[in-house]
Amino acid sequence: MSLIKTDAIQTLAGKPIVNSTGSVLQVVQKHLTDIQETTNSQSFVDTSLTQAITPSSTSSKILVTVTTQANCSSGGDVGLFGLNRSISGGAAGDLGTGEIFAANSPGGDWMPINISFLDSPSTTSATTYTLRFKSYAGSNYIYHGWGSNTGGSSQIMILTEIAG
Repeated sequence: MSLIKTDAIQTLAGKPIVNSTGSVLQVVQKHLTDIQETTNSQSFVDTSLTQAITPSSTSSKILVTVTTQANCSSGGDVGLFGLNRSISGGAAGDLGTGEIFAANSPGGDWMPINISFLDSPSTTSATTYTLRFKSYAGSNYIYHGWGSNTGGSSQIMILTEIAG
């Protein structure tokens, strides 16, 4: 058995390797299977895909990665998806929304939804991220999660704290 002891390991620039800018400090995830959520609301509603993380430093960044699926009840409608951030003891706020999938015809293929967002919450309080969705037209339903032709797929949210 070998043992190496040292006081510090540094980059060529003299910065510590552990916890240096860009280092991954922690990773947490939410993994759901066999859920399906539906809305025809024209206001954003929360999905079950939500996860909390407590940053170790106010300079940390949080990389939010979401993978799920979506479908529409009718061609011509569009589902809008976005992320919401809620900081314990503070105000919640949307991190941005966007039209990230186009409408399908009824019974059509489920569309993959992949979101990556680098956030700077500037806190060491528990921070919760939630996937939200809504119907653009409101007259049709938007489905998120599992569908009969997705084969019992997974919905995943991964939060990665990166040293800032």
